[in-house]
Amino acid sequence: MTTGRLEVAADGKVTGPAKITYNDPFPTRNGSYGSGAMMGVVMHTQVGNNPGTVAWFNNPASQASAHFCVAQDGQIVQMGPIGKGWIAWAEAAGNPAWYSIEHADNGDPAIPLTVGQITASAQLVEVLSRFAGFPLQVSNSTEEKGYGTHAMGGAAWGGHTSCPGSVRAAQRQQILDVAKQIRDVPDKVERWRSMGLWSLAHEAAAHGTTPAEMIALAAKAGHVYGPAMKKYVAAGDWDKRLPAGTILYAPER
Repeated sequence: MTTGRLEVAADGKVTGPAKITYNDPFPTRNGSYGSGAMMGVVMHTQVGNNPGTVAWFNNPASQASAHFCVAQDGQIVQMGPIGKGWIAWAEAAGNPAWYSIEHADNGDPAIPLTVGQITASAQLVEVLSRFAGFPLQVSNSTEEKGYGTHAMGGAAWGGHTSCPGSVRAAQRQQILDVAKQIRDVPDKVERWRSMGLWSLAHEAAAHGTTPAEMIALAAKAGHVYGPAMKKYVAAGDWDKRLPAGTILYAPER
């Protein structure tokens, strides 16, 4: 499953086609300012779930936070702004140069990330990579840009050798693969509603593309077809008239 690209708004909040809420207060009090160029993103596991973790990150006694928390259903809670120099307190010496994403695990880091978490994390990693200019690649070193883990920082990063754990750390490449699919969506996409008068082959030819690319663009934009269009795609007869009301996508010419 892929979905659309997110953006960083002028106030530092990440917006777009995802389930995102923003901490109150925004940012959480457990943070500071002064970050500069960013090396990448660090994967964390919560050893708990979003409600408790968010509450802990708002407790002054914790002296801990993250940029984002991701629940099993893909719900994202953003704890502080992007691009405003805000530093989350997530990995000690790594805080000023790394974004941090916490993933709910119901108290067991050996539980693999859900599809919802993979999708939401891919959206976040993609937008942060695009915003800060680091590559979509796995990093296993504090000196290498990309998508790392809390454990890779060793003692300087708090000595969390089991965060996020081997199961979840191994899912980083899968998240990156989805992030790359999200990035492949053209910057400018034309979107319109079918009147039900033409076939997909006719619509594709009229817009200088192919039926396959139109279907792929819809998926990458996060569009979910209705039952009639799902049946149409499954049949694969692109010369058949489209179901009326179907939303179509094509590269903008």
